[in-house]
Amino acid sequence: MPRRSIHELHMPNVCSPFQCVVVVEDQASQAKDKCHLNHFSSLVLAITLCTLHVKVSDLEGKIVGLLFAANWYPPCRAFTQLLVGIYEELKSSVPQFEIVYVSSDEDLDAFNSYYENMPWLAIPFSDLETKKALNRKYDVEGIPCLIMLQPSEESNKDQDTTLRDGVELIYRYGIQAYPFSKEKLEQLREAEREKRDNQTLANLLTNRHRDYVLGHAGLKQVPVASLVGKTVGLYFSAGWCVPCMKFTPKLISIYQKIKHELAEKGEEDFEIVLISSDRDQASFDSYYSTMPWLALPFGDPEIKNLARHFDVQGIPCLVIVGPNGKTITAHGRNLINLYQENAYPFTNAQVEQLEKKLEQEAKDLPRLVYHEGHHHDLNLVSDGNGGGPFICCVCDEQGSSWAYQCLQCGYEVHPKCVKNCGT
Repeated sequence: MPRRSIHELHMPNVCSPFQCVVVVEDQASQAKDKCHLNHFSSLVLAITLCTLHVKVSDLEGKIVGLLFAANWYPPCRAFTQLLVGIYEELKSSVPQFEIVYVSSDEDLDAFNSYYENMPWLAIPFSDLETKKALNRKYDVEGIPCLIMLQPSEESNKDQDTTLRDGVELIYRYGIQAYPFSKEKLEQLREAEREKRDNQTLANLLTNRHRDYVLGHAGLKQVPVASLVGKTVGLYFSAGWCVPCMKFTPKLISIYQKIKHELAEKGEEDFEIVLISSDRDQASFDSYYSTMPWLALPFGDPEIKNLARHFDVQGIPCLVIVGPNGKTITAHGRNLINLYQENAYPFTNAQVEQLEKKLEQEAKDLPRLVYHEGHHHDLNLVSDGNGGGPFICCVCDEQGSSWAYQCLQCGYEVHPKCVKNCGT
């Protein structure tokens, strides 16, 4: 998730009689060093429910998450919504868990609006010293940030048990990450490694309730077993996503070209399965109706498992699984953009061959061109002389290796886009 620098935040010194109070009994300078659970002894925390106060002694022995966030930043709002569901589910069965909100809201009204949707505790908006001390203590550089503090015990008093990547843990593992300890994190990572080592198409796409994916013609059921031995693209996408709507027509065209070339060889070794993030059945039906390939059913529980397994950070994303059920690449989208249908079967050997071909073709490209979409001349660059990964200013897709670049302002385009648009 993208994050804003905490150093950009403005926190005005505002007091309010309507919010709870944090009383700092020691000097503010001491607060910096008193931020672990048993180091909160100088603070009294309270929640915004009349005058109900929650003392620090009530937090002793609990796992506490410090949520650094702000109402004005959309990724914070999205993460908070997810965290609320996990918090409420945990609190119903695990009372020894708590969260404390550390606000970076711009004003009191924003704090009130944001915090009223949170079921946990908060540092009052007016208590700047405590919020600054917590930010310094945990070196918070971006929001949202979730710091997980473990209860102090004699056995680990000399160990750093603090987890600083709570946001990533929640997004990746959800409630499974509880109790948010380093030991639990290692268990989850080990389970992921084992799953990757034992990965097959069947254990990726099926569960005990379903052994098929959807095809067209009345959403017929296509057995996952029929896909075993093929190269399969898992297409994470959604109809509400603008980049997806731009990439999907291109992918359809490339898919049909690959299928046509394979059919001419008497082969049927490639397929794509839509892994939808659409928000309702009607949206899924409408989006999927434009596609010629297969799909997981809308709302299937394996969708979240697959996104977590492949660490999908954004859509569209095209993961390529080989005939042996192992992952070939998670960068299928980039390969499609760079090499179109020639990217198939997406293996390292194929990519290396294409890169060599591109290097050879680049020798015949003009070193300087004028592009109608830009007012400066463009220079041919590569990884070794000022180039590298970039977003093409014509097609808005990623590129690498060779590009035409404006040395004055950084404007970059694919060589193929220069040819398509004229020079």
